[in-house]
Amino acid sequence: AGSPDYVIRGGTIVDGTGGPAFVGDVAVSGGLISEVAPHVEARGAREYDARGLHVTPGWIDCHTHFDAQVSWDPYLTPSTGNGVTTCIFGMCGIGFAPCQKDRREFLAHLVEAVEDLPEVVLMNGMSWDWETFEEYLDSVGRRSYACDVAALVGHAPLRTWVLGKRASASDRPGVDEALQPHEIQAMAQIVQDAVAAGALGFSTSRGLFHRDKDGWLTPGTLAGKNELLSIARAIANAGGGIFQWATDFSSYDDLPYAKLNPEKVWQYRQDEFEWMKQIAREHGEKVALTWTLGWGNEDPQTSRQTVEMQVGILEEVKAEGGLAKAQVFARTQGFLFSFTSRLHPFLVSETFQRTQARCKKIGRHLLADLRDPEIKASILRETQESRKSGKWAELYSVTTTWPMTYRWTAHYEPGNDDNIKVMAKKAGKAPLEIAYDIMVEEGCLWRPFSAWGTRDLSLNHELFCHPQIVPGADDAGAHYTVFADAAAPSHMLTHWVRDRTHGPTLGLEYTVRKLTREIAELFGLPDRGALLPGLKADINVVDLEKMEMQRPYFRKDLPLGAGRWLQDVSGYKLTLVSGCETVRDGVPTGAFPGRLVRNPRRQPGKWSGLSHELAGPFDTQELSAADAAEAEAQRLRALEGAGAMGTSAAARVLRDTVEDPQGGAGAVHAAPLSKL
Repeated sequence: AGSPDYVIRGGTIVDGTGGPAFVGDVAVSGGLISEVAPHVEARGAREYDARGLHVTPGWIDCHTHFDAQVSWDPYLTPSTGNGVTTCIFGMCGIGFAPCQKDRREFLAHLVEAVEDLPEVVLMNGMSWDWETFEEYLDSVGRRSYACDVAALVGHAPLRTWVLGKRASASDRPGVDEALQPHEIQAMAQIVQDAVAAGALGFSTSRGLFHRDKDGWLTPGTLAGKNELLSIARAIANAGGGIFQWATDFSSYDDLPYAKLNPEKVWQYRQDEFEWMKQIAREHGEKVALTWTLGWGNEDPQTSRQTVEMQVGILEEVKAEGGLAKAQVFARTQGFLFSFTSRLHPFLVSETFQRTQARCKKIGRHLLADLRDPEIKASILRETQESRKSGKWAELYSVTTTWPMTYRWTAHYEPGNDDNIKVMAKKAGKAPLEIAYDIMVEEGCLWRPFSAWGTRDLSLNHELFCHPQIVPGADDAGAHYTVFADAAAPSHMLTHWVRDRTHGPTLGLEYTVRKLTREIAELFGLPDRGALLPGLKADINVVDLEKMEMQRPYFRKDLPLGAGRWLQDVSGYKLTLVSGCETVRDGVPTGAFPGRLVRNPRRQPGKWSGLSHELAGPFDTQELSAADAAEAEAQRLRALEGAGAMGTSAAARVLRDTVEDPQGGAGAVHAAPLSKL
């Protein structure tokens, strides 16, 4: 058999199967694991001493948005620095393929609003050397990366390809515009072709929180049962795959959450559950279901009811013979506020904006000036006054929910006494001043915007103990300017396995299986996810005792100098992808062994090549005056619901207040005090 290419010796092996950890060696030959044993006799061409360290499979991140970043960043930062060896993207119905040349701006416009990826970066950073989804896969496949990548085809580009500017027409408030059978058939055929070419499956959005810049829901949000079932059949016809979506299980129509009719919400949920179970009955495990299992910031009882409702349907789908696993946050998603980031409470202050501009011009450190007592007093006064005026008041309210705003902590599970309101009361100061001082001296604040109803992670723990839950929804590659959760797989180890004090922890072997083998099985990737002979040599060697979450920071490292939040993690000693070192002692090696992973179950013979024939016109006929008036009324109703929650709403408020409409995401103009 010859000598192995690589042997990792003496580490504590946690193999991803859930079995007990043991001390031993892992041998690699030809990019595959060749032996796992207490002692490998053969000497490797290269060897690594892992004594005192843990050896695990590489993490599989099942919910990323690297659809665009694959064009400009072969490292797929920050994921590959967090032990991720397979990234799956194309989630929540969002993506850039299929996409005709005349629809690029349309999709980029949508994605900026939904996923907080600046439109100007998308238009200039991507290669755009594709139109059909198959061509997009080929484009990705021509590149090499620091990890493997795989893609789903999204509902938004699919609808845009077939329907043009009518992509979201059936998702408008109060509109009951069913698509024509031939339009649904066209979309299903394109999905079948995408899966046959290598897509892992299909994704969509079914929540009121995903909207474009004008407030319209993401295309397909209110899609009917026939459309969804036709797409599921297309996945099955092409060999099988995943059906993923983001949902609030409430969106029977485009209405503000406060105006939803409880009886209609209940009926909507029954209808949703029925098509999910029908997919299970028709296709068994051939079409697996996964969604982001979320809940709001309501009281603990409401949060628990929302969770139990979703766990119930998971179990019902399984009882019908289907495969369904929901994704749960390793840590609650939350806004990060610093004086250098896109979003924070003091953006509305003219003094702040003037000080920031001056420091940038002369190369002076901003925080030095912000410590000046006079500057501080002016910023606090102007920010406080902003709450009295229109849109400025809306921005103020988004960023000053003090009972739910905390100083940043590495564990992301602060106690109730750690919020800004309580801290201010203890200090005898205004909350705004406490927030200002923390941002100056410590760097950033954290404000959870969903799944924080119990004010801790107790529901997350209960869910992680359920066999139909996997860690996910960290949104790596998206929401760059408002939060950074790509380190969530590492957080599973530091917090859930090692450090948690607010409640029970999780076992190491159990957690590693959740991060690896279970995700591989869900997404139909049998060649990875465990340290077993014959599987891909995607391996992490970690110093669990020294692994630490570093404080997030804002850096302008995107194309055209756009900025984003990043977070470093220490403790990764070695990462292998297909047996090749990609990270050593926390530093990228510059090797790019990662490749596009095409759906192992695909049936290429099911590809028709009809995408161009199935494309619809982009522009529609000019509206009559009456229809135009109704369309504007619909848009205003959509905007009423657009402030619902989450990052899309926050980004919309920023665009409507402090950001230059011509400058794109992150461009700020001064707010005259006379208008506050």
